[in-house]
Amino acid sequence: MVGICGVLGRDADVGPLAADLVWAGGQRSSTHDGDRVAVHASTHPLLAATPVREVDDDTLLWLVGEVYGFDDGTRYAPRPDGMDCVEYCARRYRDHGVDCFAGLNGSFVGIVYDRSEATVHVATDRLGTKAVFRARPDGDRFLFSTNVQSLPRHPTFETEFHPQYVYEYLAYKRSFGVTTPLKGVEKLPPATVTTVDLDSMSVEQERYWEPIFDPLDRPFSYFVDRFTRMFRTVIDEWTRDDVDYGVLLSGGSDSRLVLAALGEDATAFHMNDWLNREARTAVAAADEAGAQFELLERGRKYQWSALERNAPLSNFDGWFSQARTTGFAATLTDEVDALLSGMYADTLFKGHGIPTPAVSLGSLGTLHPPVEDRVETVEEFVDHYARDLPTYVDDSVSMREILADNVRYDGESVDHHGVEYDSVRELVLCSEYYPLSNDTEQIFTNSAMQLLPYRSPFLDDRLVDLHLRMPIRYRLRRNVVNRALERLAPNLAELPHGESRVPLDYPHHAYLLAENAVAFWRRHVRSDRRSEPHLTEGPWTDVGELLRTDDEAAERLDDREDLVARLPFLSRSGVDECYRNHLAGADNTTELYTLLTLLELPVTEYLASEGESVEAAPTLSTDAT
Repeated sequence: MVGICGVLGRDADVGPLAADLVWAGGQRSSTHDGDRVAVHASTHPLLAATPVREVDDDTLLWLVGEVYGFDDGTRYAPRPDGMDCVEYCARRYRDHGVDCFAGLNGSFVGIVYDRSEATVHVATDRLGTKAVFRARPDGDRFLFSTNVQSLPRHPTFETEFHPQYVYEYLAYKRSFGVTTPLKGVEKLPPATVTTVDLDSMSVEQERYWEPIFDPLDRPFSYFVDRFTRMFRTVIDEWTRDDVDYGVLLSGGSDSRLVLAALGEDATAFHMNDWLNREARTAVAAADEAGAQFELLERGRKYQWSALERNAPLSNFDGWFSQARTTGFAATLTDEVDALLSGMYADTLFKGHGIPTPAVSLGSLGTLHPPVEDRVETVEEFVDHYARDLPTYVDDSVSMREILADNVRYDGESVDHHGVEYDSVRELVLCSEYYPLSNDTEQIFTNSAMQLLPYRSPFLDDRLVDLHLRMPIRYRLRRNVVNRALERLAPNLAELPHGESRVPLDYPHHAYLLAENAVAFWRRHVRSDRRSEPHLTEGPWTDVGELLRTDDEAAERLDDREDLVARLPFLSRSGVDECYRNHLAGADNTTELYTLLTLLELPVTEYLASEGESVEAAPTLSTDAT
């Protein structure tokens, strides 16, 4: 598995943490066994020859992930072509010490062991794109791992499910802030250097960056100009002539912009159940760009094969089905060296995550006007995000009370499950991506990174900085991605969006109207081209219909009946009621898919069995349909 784990302190033994990692093959790994520091790490050979480097006679540095460049406070410089990421970071550490992590632009976890100072520093990148989980089994040891499910395997650490946070996972299919559903296990905060003193085993943390929303009063054209130039620069700096790139291409604009910037040398991969309208749009975009196209077609059983394959990759961050690339591992790794997507463009540059009014139109659905519904207080934030818990957990539990216990304002800053925000404004606008490990799509990112180097250009620090200067009205009522596409590839912008059918060079209000029309069509009109109810004209399987028309879910729940009985926070009768109600027409997709994911996690069986051995996790080595 591409990742890192370690044990610091007395009798350090990293073997139990590394033993259950899921291996895709082809990575470069190293293990350091010392009296007080034991670290195991693995990375892709395209990124580094080895994940560890000697900085000097007294210092070792590990880096897992990728670094694109460095900002020393006066200027930004990209990482030179041909220099691997670990060597680049070692050189930055020689020049700047532990402060170097504040200037690194990338998606990474960095570890520095300074023998002379008897300290270990663990650094997360700005957004915490690669989650690091920590546990303190006693005062003599500090455990960490990028795979949360490995920590309970260490013989010195005992844990169980934390009721509050496992309820949050079941309600939101994610955990928030630094919390996890496991007692005694927390994430390291984003943009933070955690320092462990090996003599005293004390722990200190220093944050080096936080998101501050500071919009510029400039016309929209100003942001289109800056965004377009910056996006073009990012892609130019990221790409090398000797590397074959793949793009996960949808029928929308975000990945189309990535393809436009890469040009005809890229291979466009599109995942779908059939050659529907979304897939045909992706074919047209690839043809216009001159890129090779390949349809990665999911079969009917793809969802259920993904359940066993993807559960070991979960850090309580989404559904098993969202690790979408794993079923095509062989194809992707055989054909390209690195993979890009348009992920997080919606989060940073569009309206995703911004509260807007909900106007009920009765049977026609709900309209969300492109106007911010401003959240001013922590209480309003809790009210906005609180929701009902699934019927299969204790009905006396209030999700609103759990959120209220974990989101607090002290008069100076807001604490959201252990992560601080400068104000309620940043809490509302930035908590969807700071830390990024809160995002429900993190299982997708984590699984893609296991196969080969994977990147989203929108997460480059320079684009994140631009996002924080863009007024909210431009995100809600304009589309900077579409306008940038018009400039970089007008022919691609003329093609319609895969779902709205509106060309991307049309005004944004036309897209908003079409989006609502499509939502109505989905609810009231059935495509006569669909041979099965779970098939759609868009990119995703209608898993709600799949649950109704496929007996596999019922069989999986029956197989896990004993496990449900051993988990004190679940009710078997409640599980049956949830499933029956879904079959009768209720939409309990989120409740059922999240439950299926939880029941398949190796750590769930392990904890319910009180540490009894469980079956080893599968590898990610073959395509599956």
